[in-house]
Amino acid sequence: MHRTSVIIIILLSVFCVGCKKTHCPAFPANLNYFPYSNGQELHFTNSQNDISSFVISDKKNSKESSYEWNCACECVAHSGFKTNMNQDSLIIDCYLFIIGNFASSVFIDCNFTYIYHYSDNLSENLMVEQQIPYEDLAKHLNDTISIEKENSKIVKKTVIVKNKGLISYTTADGEEWKLLE
Repeated sequence: MHRTSVIIIILLSVFCVGCKKTHCPAFPANLNYFPYSNGQELHFTNSQNDISSFVISDKKNSKESSYEWNCACECVAHSGFKTNMNQDSLIIDCYLFIIGNFASSVFIDCNFTYIYHYSDNLSENLMVEQQIPYEDLAKHLNDTISIEKENSKIVKKTVIVKNKGLISYTTADGEEWKLLE
C-alpha cells in the first residue's frame, strides 16, 4: 500500500509539473486585412459597369485564449469573413491564419462558392520563418496580397490590401471585379 501511494504521488507530481497553461494571443490589430463588420455591404464593378454586391454575414477575429493541461496545444489566431450568397449565386469566405505561440507560419485562404455546389479555393503561404512575436508580424508581411490559381472554375485571382480588404477578384473568364469605394 505504501509503494502504491508513492507511485501515485510521483505520477501526479510529474503530470502537474510537466504541463503548463498555454497562452494564445489575440489576432494582432495591426494586421487588419479584413476591416469589415457584420452587415456591411461590398460592391464590385467590372469593365461593363455591372455591379456585384455582397453582405458580410460573419466577421471574426480570434481573441486571446488559454488552454489548461494541454501540453501539445498549438496556437492558431485568425481573422476573416464570410458573405451571404449574392445576386450571382456567389459566396466569399476568406481567412488569414497565424500558427504558433510565436508566429511560425502565416497563410491566407479564400474560398469562392457558386450555388453551394462549385467551389474554388485560393490559398497562399505568406511566411514560414523563425518564430516572430505577433506584434512584429506587420513588419514581415506585405500590405498587398495577391493570390492566383490558373485552373479555377469560378475565381482565379484575388487581391487583398491591408486596412482595405478584398479590393478585386478576377473570374475564371478573365473578368476583373474591382471594389467600389
